[in-house]
Amino acid sequence: MKLIYSILFLMVAVLTMGAQATDSVVAENPAEGPAQVADTLPEEGVEEPSAIISGEVLAQQADSAYSADNFVMAEALYLKALEAGGSSSTLFYNLGNAYYRQGNLGKAIVNYERALKLDPTNADARANLEFVNSKITDKQIDSGSYMDSVWEGTVGMFHADTWAIVALVLFAIFLGAIAAYIFSSAVAVKKASFFGGLVVFALTVCAVIVSFAAANRVNSDRYAIILPPSSQLSTSPREARSHAEQAFLLHEGTKVEIIDSIANPGEGMWYEVLVGHGERAWVKASEVERI
Repeated sequence: MKLIYSILFLMVAVLTMGAQATDSVVAENPAEGPAQVADTLPEEGVEEPSAIISGEVLAQQADSAYSADNFVMAEALYLKALEAGGSSSTLFYNLGNAYYRQGNLGKAIVNYERALKLDPTNADARANLEFVNSKITDKQIDSGSYMDSVWEGTVGMFHADTWAIVALVLFAIFLGAIAAYIFSSAVAVKKASFFGGLVVFALTVCAVIVSFAAANRVNSDRYAIILPPSSQLSTSPREARSHAEQAFLLHEGTKVEIIDSIANPGEGMWYEVLVGHGERAWVKASEVERI
């Protein structure tokens, strides 16, 4: 009975841990033209709450600038809206579109990735990310095993709160299996509820683990994107002083995993990154942007 109470407490704790909610947005493929947005600015002489002016209205003005093909202005306004109103999957997605329209693929990828961190179900951001990734020089290489890919795909499938609800539903089914085992007199039912309950309990534990992983993913910044057209990585945290110190060349938009960092006097901050199938090298912190 203590075990049941402990699991129930864990389920409630997981359920209360929600990922950030995000607004819905009109989809658009960056290759197909601007999204159609409503231009609803505040009426003249009408005072708006500062939160609305600094957030929603700035975003609306950015949408209007984007529709007018003024992508530089749209970028500036989306950045101001993010600064004033906080992070939003919608804003990151639209900012990524503005960067793409200016030919800045690295920044576009950064913001599509950020949009998906906040809302893994943002299908438009995912589609645009895949589209822009198809245009960069270095094709993204899976750096892990098949199981790593499955794990990453599972964690990034839903919000943390969605996984928590799945865990809670599975736990309710598990309790039903326990009740069936205790109160049923049929041997077949007892066997089915016993073994079925074990399977459902295992799935419940998995759902809880995935829920925590999905929540942690939002706060993780271990991945970064190369921003310059090309970046020469080094075998040590400094500018390569010979051909032997040159590791390899990466291009704009390539995704890397940051595994270490060091501040080198006279050289600035450097990141040790992991690329592809275990290749490690050092890159200037100024040449990447964390997702």
